[in-house]
Amino acid sequence: MGEIVIQKVNQVYHDDSLGNFLALSDISLRIEKGKNLAIEGESGSGKSTLARLLIGLEKPVSGRILMDGQDITRWNYDTWKSHRRKIQAVFQDTSGTLNPARSAFSNVEEALVNLTDYNGRERKRRICDLMDAVHMDQKLLHTPVRQLSGGEQRRLSLLRAIAVQPDYLILDEVTSGLDLISADAVLTLVENSAKFSCCSCIFITHSRKEAMRISDKIIIMQKGRIVEQGHRINQFKKERIL
Repeated sequence: MGEIVIQKVNQVYHDDSLGNFLALSDISLRIEKGKNLAIEGESGSGKSTLARLLIGLEKPVSGRILMDGQDITRWNYDTWKSHRRKIQAVFQDTSGTLNPARSAFSNVEEALVNLTDYNGRERKRRICDLMDAVHMDQKLLHTPVRQLSGGEQRRLSLLRAIAVQPDYLILDEVTSGLDLISADAVLTLVENSAKFSCCSCIFITHSRKEAMRISDKIIIMQKGRIVEQGHRINQFKKERIL
């Protein structure tokens, strides 16, 4: 079984009025493959910064992040490209993952062409099955992404990430702004991916209810630090970090 191990990671940002400040401070964490982790915290707590480090969009100023024993903080662009099927991410802003001029089908199929060995028929079946799973009308597959609503684009981005069956899936506030039916469909799809594909989900959220539903372990962040953590066993049990 694989795992992601975060070892004493720090990240520093610069603000014109505040100067340099710690966005992440001494973060250490272990995420087992096949287990789901929820990260809670207010805006500015460091949740999304941690997500960007895990997906390789940024490098920490210090510390290591090991994915299945390999230090991803040392990977260059080509190394990341060769491992892209292993770890996928879905952010609130889908502009970095979806091409607005291309159809919904083309956007998802592109990932399957690049990262899997599915043939054309298998790709179409996979996409249609996932469209049904997230309650999206298959007629939308022929629609340019720019004509989809923000919620539809978010679900399509999730569908694209899950379609390639990654080992690790990072979800940054993916249910924010969705109606209850759509949010439930998204959470069910994530749950099933973890259960049947042994995919580990790192679920970033403001919602304790969603965190409790989706995750085996929950951590709470404040001002760049992990301040509480606990495993879900019938109910969330806090373990204060001193």
